[in-house]
Amino acid sequence: MFTPRLSRRSARGWLLAGILTAAGLAVGCGLSSFPSSLFGSPFPAPQGTGGTTTGPGSTGTTPGSGTTSNLGTADPCDETQARKFIRISMRNASPDHIHYFFVLVAFVNSATYPNGSVCPDDISLYTTFGYSLVPAGSSRAFGNFCFQGPALLYFHRAGQFRTAGGSALASAIGPAQGTAPTYDAFFTSGGAQVPVPDLILFHNPGTTAEGRALKVALSLINPCATGGTQIADPDCEQDSFYYVDENDQRAGSTVIGTGAYVRVPSEVQGTGCQCGLSNNPWARLAPPGTNPRTQAQCDYFFRGGRVDFAFIRRDTEPPIPQLVWRVSDASGSRVHDFDPRSGVR
Repeated sequence: MFTPRLSRRSARGWLLAGILTAAGLAVGCGLSSFPSSLFGSPFPAPQGTGGTTTGPGSTGTTPGSGTTSNLGTADPCDETQARKFIRISMRNASPDHIHYFFVLVAFVNSATYPNGSVCPDDISLYTTFGYSLVPAGSSRAFGNFCFQGPALLYFHRAGQFRTAGGSALASAIGPAQGTAPTYDAFFTSGGAQVPVPDLILFHNPGTTAEGRALKVALSLINPCATGGTQIADPDCEQDSFYYVDENDQRAGSTVIGTGAYVRVPSEVQGTGCQCGLSNNPWARLAPPGTNPRTQAQCDYFFRGGRVDFAFIRRDTEPPIPQLVWRVSDASGSRVHDFDPRSGVR
């Protein structure tokens, strides 16, 4: 596995000294020259066309086959074109609008990331779609995290609720219509084809007026700083998405848990936080050679496969994830299914 350097936080109200190393995943180091560039919209709009709107695509009903073609290669430059992408779909089955902050992180195969998913020759494939390049030797702050280059970051629609100067929803989904879910305008029912990332993360970096107005968790002021002390909430309690009304106003309380308008990685199926595998707030690309049938960890997604996300609002005791996923491998066989307690099919 690659080991990107990632800053860690202490519990709320506690002091964190320096930058710690995340288990199994690294976060950037060194003082970044980029944080100020994140204010506004440094991430280009995605150039893909999104998915089709002809209805949900089949994601299979059986575990992955584990065939050689399904396990991939150690060198990302040897992967087939089809396996350089995944499909992502998002739907909202809740009665509220969803304002989400969706981030993809891809590491360039290099001395820094010997197991990075991106062939250096394919960097343009990512930047054309809308990923932003963090060059080798530099780092970039993003909310509570710091990513060291060479890496690529994709921040969908820069987290904006509506399109610039328009009325269409951007990084948001309208409420369900009765029992029928509403699909995202870009990550549609057919799924949008996306250059494969190493990490899938829902995280509000607080870099726009909208994001700051909604943000509840305290994030590190400068996650790329290597010395001193900073106060921040744990990764698993950082803001992932919000229930809001049509005007992007809060629909619920600010206290994490039942009735909250803010939801966190611990409530997102497929994160290390939620499935108990780690304190990592993201889902991870399965390493090359992983057999989907016998070796799929609870936070793995697969090259050439598909991820279907569904937002719900169903507070129960004990609590269940409020953002659930279904994962399929490159053969179309199902690896992970929606949490059965969610009622999503």
